[in-house]
Order: sequence, then structure tokens, then C-alpha cells
Amino acid sequence: LSRDFSQLLNDANDYNIIIQAGKEPELKEFKAHSNVLCARSSYFKNILRNKPVENENEAIVIKTDISPNICLVIL
Repeated sequence: LSRDFSQLLNDANDYNIIIQAGKEPELKEFKAHSNVLCARSSYFKNILRNKPVENENEAIVIKTDISPNICLVIL
């Protein structure tokens, strides 16, 4: 199970969240899975709980002023 979970963390093909971290020109995008984010972080769980899904086939975009380097550590 832990190996499968680890694979999910590294699989950028089947994501439903895009996190845009930082500000231009340092803006960076991270692709993620909402289930993983919610399970591992109360911060993202609260954000996603209040974020309406506009289209099931499109990824939810979360914009944050957190620096890309810190966001990478969090993920």
C-alpha cells in the first residue's frame, strides 16, 4: 500500500489539482491529487472543502503566495 501511495505522489498524469505557487516571474505549477493533499494536510483540506468544483473534467487551481521552494517541501 505504501508503495502504491508513493507511486501516486510521483504520477503527474492523473492529477486533479494544480497549485500555482509564488508570483511572476517565479511562478511555478505543481500537479497534485486532492485525496493525497486532504489526507496529508489540514491546510489543503480546508481550501479544497471550500473550493467549488466547476467542471469535473478540469483540474482545480489553487493560487498561493507561498514560494515555490517551500511549496515543494510541503508537497
